Amino acid sequence: MVAIYQTAYPRLKQEFSQKDLNEVYTPTSKELNFAIRHCKRSSASYLGLLVQLKIVQRLGRFVPIKGIPTGIIEHIRKAVRSRSSKTELNAYFSSGAKDRHIKVIRKYLELKAYDNDATGVLIFKWALEAAKTKEALADIINVSLEYLVKEKYELPQFSVLQRLCQSARAEINNRYFDQLSNFLNSEGRVAVNKLLNISGPDSYGWNDLKHEAKRPTPRNIHAYIRYLEWLSSLQAMLPTDLGLPPTKHRQYINEAKALDLKEIKRLKSNKRSALMIVLIRHQYAQTLDSAAQIVIKTLQKIDRTAQKNLEEYLAHHQKQTDRLISVLSGTVKVYLDKPDSVSAFDPVLAKDGKAILEMCDQYMAYAGNNYLPFMVPLYKKQRSALFRAIEILNLESATEDKDVLKAFEFIRVCKNKRTELLQIKENAEDLDSKNIINIRWVRDKWWKLVTGKASKTAQITHVNKHNFELCVFDRIAEELSTGDLFIPHSETFDDYREQMISWENYEEELPGYCSELGLVAGDTAFTEALKVQMKDACVLADSVFPDDEYVRIEQGKLIIGKPKSNESSAEVEAIAPLLAERLEKINLLEVIINVSL
Repeated sequence: MVAIYQTAYPRLKQEFSQKDLNEVYTPTSKELNFAIRHCKRSSASYLGLLVQLKIVQRLGRFVPIKGIPTGIIEHIRKAVRSRSSKTELNAYFSSGAKDRHIKVIRKYLELKAYDNDATGVLIFKWALEAAKTKEALADIINVSLEYLVKEKYELPQFSVLQRLCQSARAEINNRYFDQLSNFLNSEGRVAVNKLLNISGPDSYGWNDLKHEAKRPTPRNIHAYIRYLEWLSSLQAMLPTDLGLPPTKHRQYINEAKALDLKEIKRLKSNKRSALMIVLIRHQYAQTLDSAAQIVIKTLQKIDRTAQKNLEEYLAHHQKQTDRLISVLSGTVKVYLDKPDSVSAFDPVLAKDGKAILEMCDQYMAYAGNNYLPFMVPLYKKQRSALFRAIEILNLESATEDKDVLKAFEFIRVCKNKRTELLQIKENAEDLDSKNIINIRWVRDKWWKLVTGKASKTAQITHVNKHNFELCVFDRIAEELSTGDLFIPHSETFDDYREQMISWENYEEELPGYCSELGLVAGDTAFTEALKVQMKDACVLADSVFPDDEYVRIEQGKLIIGKPKSNESSAEVEAIAPLLAERLEKINLLEVIINVSL
């Protein structure tokens, strides 16, 4: 149910300011002449006719005298200087004259009488259209009210309007339930209904679907991925597009989450299947998002830990660095003294030559704050989880560049090979043979670690298996964050292009959009209009600059100060009475009762 104050349905306030009475309920000279044409000025009918007229102008419907606040009646009585008593006015509202005046008021205002059959059908039609994209009953009622006012129909009682809108919403929802349940084939129906009869630690049922999976941690990451694999098997039975407006989609998700096992079983079969389908898709999307976050956060953690390990390595090996510099210095001195004698290096290199060379290579690997080698041993601990997570994401590219996805497919096929190097050419001995994959997307910081070559111009026949895998995963995490890669059916990482309108819709809706915003349609015309506006703005700024106390130029820089305003602007003054008129007093007890219902 919806309370009347939650809608735009017009009501009469019980308390009025004199300004409200003067502006809204004072008859105009035209209205006075209209009343005189249909009754004597001294009669109660004259006052009654004007009271009905002003109330209908305000509410869009006729109301009995008991529904009209005394303050309004007294104001109109004083405004027209009527001497009719309250008893006489009550008698008028019970007479046939009141009914005759209703007809002439409708004609005067060009107001169409409400008819339960004809107008009710129209309201139901308008409510059906609104209910296709709206779920809140108040919103559907408000749309119907807009149509009634636009078409100049007399408003029905609120209860009638509410009943029609509720029926329309129920019919639209039932259509959506049928649409969703019909998506399932016989196998899908069995799988979905099976969720209502499964319980146990080794299987998934309704409660597992209804409650979101626990936040993935290093300990439960494999259990989380297993849950995602189960959802993926259910998702495979659903269509690509459920065909639901966002408001309906969100409402059905909330309804499904609120139902326990007994409640979901009591629903009609079409609604039960529909809610379960929507929840499966939602939980699948949420779990995909979390799985993508697993990949991104795991690689970020590996990255941070590797940088920290590099810092510790550099601090702990400072003495080695000093020794290397000392050895190099001694070597250079000996070479300068006896450049022709190889044996002259023996005092420096003979004893620790191999160890020094190993230390030099190790140090050079980390030179320039290169922490990537430290990532490899950390990655090996998370390798299995990363592969499982990315495999089930079903990644797709938002661009025409598919090299990263092809690289992932390559390492996925080769992940169980027991080899340190992976061959990326069809024939390793023939340098002119085709590459199995393109690795030119590999960035400079990864190149030597992946290929073992310092130059990107070198011929590459093999790549280091684990280093290349880590490089691919790192790039996948980056492109997921930027939107170059997307996850179908995900919420956070889905294809951003799906949120854009088509060029056909753009061309169709552009004129109306520009008309509403006061813009000029057309590329050239819009650009020219914008240039004119900017030029006019510049000219205006130049003209007022000398007298503007808040704008000045100091040392060649424009300084704009904040103006101090002690008085409210004209716009604020105009809005204040409108807000006061529309924001009616609300009984808190009434709000609590409605919420509890």
